[in-house]
Amino acid sequence: MSCLLNFAVAMGILFVTGLIGYWIGGQASAQKVGVLQEQLRQAEEQKSETEAVLMELRTEAQTATLRYEQLQDDVEEQVPEGPMQELVTLIRKQLEEGMDAERLAFAIRSARPPRNCTEPETRRFVISTPAYKGSESKVEIAEAGLVIKGSGASAKNEKGDPEAWYDPAKAVEISFKAKGAEEVVKNSVMPIRHSVVVGDREYRLSVEEAARSFAKVTFDSCDYP
Repeated sequence: MSCLLNFAVAMGILFVTGLIGYWIGGQASAQKVGVLQEQLRQAEEQKSETEAVLMELRTEAQTATLRYEQLQDDVEEQVPEGPMQELVTLIRKQLEEGMDAERLAFAIRSARPPRNCTEPETRRFVISTPAYKGSESKVEIAEAGLVIKGSGASAKNEKGDPEAWYDPAKAVEISFKAKGAEEVVKNSVMPIRHSVVVGDREYRLSVEEAARSFAKVTFDSCDYP
């Protein structure tokens, strides 16, 4: 009888211990689930905040891109190109060299479209070089008393030896001498443009590369002023 009683007590203790362990395990699991749920909630909040920040950054980036494109368009509209750019550069250069601004403005206002112009003519001449052994070559415009000639650097062959003809990729020196006027010399890569007034006519000239050894000058004349 005593043995049965002891056995029953032991089983009761084991049962109670099991219940307590089960309860404690359940509490721990519930607590763990709560922790995981809280972590999930925080992660979702952080995700939402991150998405909001990304959206804001994306919006700011799009705004910055649009602003940049607008500024680029504004700059392209304000910065001149082609002939206008050349004209602005020339005006700036004249002012930097000390030309009176009012005088320059008067000259620009006094300018007018060309009138009574002749048809363009083209003539060619040899650009002399250090290796050129031929006679002097030049273009003469008789009615203007204008003489045009030029010189340049020799082109080089595969061995590096100088040739008789000039190198059109390098600057050439072109001189313009009108009767009764001082000689004007321009040193630049072609094309080279120049104008000269003789009497009541303005001669407009453009010197460009032609066949090997040659340059061509195209010119016309218009009423002046």
